[in-house]
Amino acid sequence: MHSHSENVRAGVLNALYWDLRVPRDQLSVDVENGWVTVSGAVDLPYQRTCAEFDVRSVPGVVGVTNLIQLTDTQRAEHRADQVPDSH
Repeated sequence: MHSHSENVRAGVLNALYWDLRVPRDQLSVDVENGWVTVSGAVDLPYQRTCAEFDVRSVPGVVGVTNLIQLTDTQRAEHRADQVPDSH
């Protein structure tokens, strides 16, 4: 017999699997009492958002902790975009 957390985890993994925008092989999923923690690294900010949206859409999910980080290259580019031009 599967626990509620195992069923939710299976649903989350399935949702991430079918979303081609999300690099599912770079993510890790943990579930405790319906609360899902997603971690790993993605290349683009929208991939982080898509993964969280996918997780929230799964029945039985009561909350999401999104610990997904941007890869070092993307973080550097994102910071460069935010630096005000002093000229």
